[in-house]
Amino acid sequence: MKVHNLMEEFVAERVNLLYDQLKEENPSWLTCQCEDCRTNAMGYVLNHIQPYYVVSERGISHAVSDIDKNQIRADIDALALEAIRTINAFKRPYHQEMKQQHAAKKQPSFNFPIFVGSVYDGATFKPLPNATVTLKHENKIIDMLDKTWSNPCNTYASTKGVYSFWVKSLTAHNANENNIFTFTIEVTAEDYIPINYAFNVPLVSEDEQKNIISSSYSLKIQDLFLFHKDVENPME
Repeated sequence: MKVHNLMEEFVAERVNLLYDQLKEENPSWLTCQCEDCRTNAMGYVLNHIQPYYVVSERGISHAVSDIDKNQIRADIDALALEAIRTINAFKRPYHQEMKQQHAAKKQPSFNFPIFVGSVYDGATFKPLPNATVTLKHENKIIDMLDKTWSNPCNTYASTKGVYSFWVKSLTAHNANENNIFTFTIEVTAEDYIPINYAFNVPLVSEDEQKNIISSSYSLKIQDLFLFHKDVENPME
């Protein structure tokens, strides 16, 4: 049985189309549109959008009729533009940095799991799209391990309010050091009361920096609820 994520086709089509349109407009910030950058943009979008798996031609036919293409296009385009801007903001330094990241890192480091969480409307308990989520450490916005992951990031209807962060490893003096890192998540959305949520991550340093993503090494953040400004928060 061959399993296929139909979103790969939608994403590839929309990302390439958006790159081509931007090429014609030639905005000053579009500094690179090479194949690597396009592939990174596709990867970013696929990491932030809900997959749609099919196993047969019949499944593809049903999927094409069931998927809300207008909403999917809108979500993909928003994510793709976010990815393209992030990638182009680090043009040549970005390419060089990626090469350095993929090289062996033998320095002792604290390697963080992927942080994954969800934002909901506190009154309806429905996933909240169009929220901005910022991750901070020591009151500063912390860098991501891969520049195609953004901080702050946004939530989308297609991802059902899910957000994720891949925090850049921090240098340790030695392997097997114990430390507790405190992070703060700030969530804002138009017409909603912003919230802050702090959490601790205990880690043991490893003998080298890891730069390969692993879905099995992730930390689920407590669900966060935002209340509309004209709705009283029953939790207070």
